Amino acid sequence: MMGRRQKAAKLTRKGDQLIQLPDGILSKIISMLPLKEAVRTSVLSERWRFIWIDHADLYFDSANILGSIVYSNSISNCQSELDRKLQRCKFLKWVNHFMHQRCKGTKVDSFAVQFHLSKDSALHIDQWISCAITKGVENIDLDLSESCSFMVDHASSTASEKYEFPCWLLVATGKRCSVKHLQLASCSLSAPPGSSSLTSLSTIQLQGVNISDQQLENLLSSCLFLEGLSLHLCNDLVNLKFAGPNLRLKLLSVQNCIRLQAMELCAKDLVLLEYTGHLISLYFKNVPRLAEAFLNFTGESRLDGGIYALTRFVSDLPQLETFNFISILAMKILNLPETGPTFTNIKQFVLTVFPFDDEDKLCWISYVLKAFPLLQKLQLNLFCPSFIKQPKEIERVLPVCPHKHLAA
Repeated sequence: MMGRRQKAAKLTRKGDQLIQLPDGILSKIISMLPLKEAVRTSVLSERWRFIWIDHADLYFDSANILGSIVYSNSISNCQSELDRKLQRCKFLKWVNHFMHQRCKGTKVDSFAVQFHLSKDSALHIDQWISCAITKGVENIDLDLSESCSFMVDHASSTASEKYEFPCWLLVATGKRCSVKHLQLASCSLSAPPGSSSLTSLSTIQLQGVNISDQQLENLLSSCLFLEGLSLHLCNDLVNLKFAGPNLRLKLLSVQNCIRLQAMELCAKDLVLLEYTGHLISLYFKNVPRLAEAFLNFTGESRLDGGIYALTRFVSDLPQLETFNFISILAMKILNLPETGPTFTNIKQFVLTVFPFDDEDKLCWISYVLKAFPLLQKLQLNLFCPSFIKQPKEIERVLPVCPHKHLAA
């Protein structure tokens, strides 16, 4: 205590201009600091004690709360269950303290937690989210996976152990929700059926989230103004259907959902589709504005996926203008037809090939040039696995295939 008083007195004696500033200006300056540094200013004097509580961006992780010492102690795989429990309790205690003080402040712009927590901590997390919502938070980012903390658990959390995000909190205040962007990782999520009150949400990103087909449908029906949706490692999804007269989805990204079998798109505003994973059944019912697509087929279906991407996929989307395709397979293996379909709307085609075989004669390029006669930009990213063998220079003579629209 004496140290604080002496420091404050010393600053005052020097006529420090910073101390003479009004609280509102000091608060604005401190809000530009990282949260951890902003909180540290509370020890300077009694006046500075609560200046930090107007900090707009709240970010809590292991380094901010537990300190850098956790890095070296927990990477070793030697932590006992007691150590991990103590770290979790300390994390909860400090975030509880921060959020209790922060509720006295002004608007919160973003709230983020990156720490391995489960449903056992639901009461605490719910209170944090509730506080942030009452302060008008627009961005919520919860990453509760093991990878973002330094507590080494040897078994992944099961669905029954995961924290369930409380959608009801987004509308519990009785006024229009302020949350625009929601990012969730390693938790569960469900939306009540028949609700249409999550109208503030503009983008949703889900990674490793337990959500069923029906729960996702309920969520979409609740988010009338949702424009961007990302689903990554959501392994409970089997048959996705994006449809509805009020659906305003513009950007859709689906990545590595291992149980997924089919996806039906009836989204008149959709402009960008990204898909990574095994080959599934894709049904395009009403996507008149879908102009850009990214495909990357993985696993045992890479061969069939590559053929599908360069034949039927673009046939199903005649309005497509930009196509980005990654082939984790040598292109010369693909059995492309000599006289295939013609796609007159594609203007840009980005093809990434890994691995690229040094002995590939590039004969498949003639198929591309014939299939895309109005192509204006062709970008080939050919990655040779030099760590396996040394690349060698070989002579390649491409068949004559005139093309009038490619830029020089």
